[in-house]
Amino acid sequence: MNEKPICELRNLGPACQRDLNAVGIYTLEDIKALGVEETFLQMMQGRQKNKKGGKCFNAAYLYALWGAIHDLDWREVPESKKRQFRKLTAQLRGAQS
Repeated sequence: MNEKPICELRNLGPACQRDLNAVGIYTLEDIKALGVEETFLQMMQGRQKNKKGGKCFNAAYLYALWGAIHDLDWREVPESKKRQFRKLTAQLRGAQS
């Protein structure tokens, strides 16, 4: 079950799959092993490296990844997690300035 490809996971489609595959993340197991935050950071670093808008540190990506791990719609992510993810992305955007 954990070997599901990215595009078969809830909340994640072909665009996320391309971005994650580009940095060596291919399955649910890969995301779980890295954790949501590290998966997100690697994806964004890959986007920056490939000049694909890696400065767009949007918490919605984190909601989608967390939801994929827990097989929940991204809108069902607990508010405490959403706050944590928004704080992280705000810090990352601040570091890019």
